[in-house]
Amino acid sequence: MVLTGIGVLVFLVLLFAGPLSSVLKSIAFRNRAAGKAEMMRAKNRSGRAPKGARKRGRRG
Repeated sequence: MVLTGIGVLVFLVLLFAGPLSSVLKSIAFRNRAAGKAEMMRAKNRSGRAPKGARKRGRRG
């Protein structure tokens, strides 16, 4: 009886291994993107002028 339960569990793990891997990769990608965005926001808050706020010369 216990062996059957373990066999079913192994079967389910193998069945969902591919889709689960895809989901984990997607979550990792989103976490990396969120981290990069946070770094960019922190850089902008650090006191530097944003790129669009530079002086442009005589014509202004």
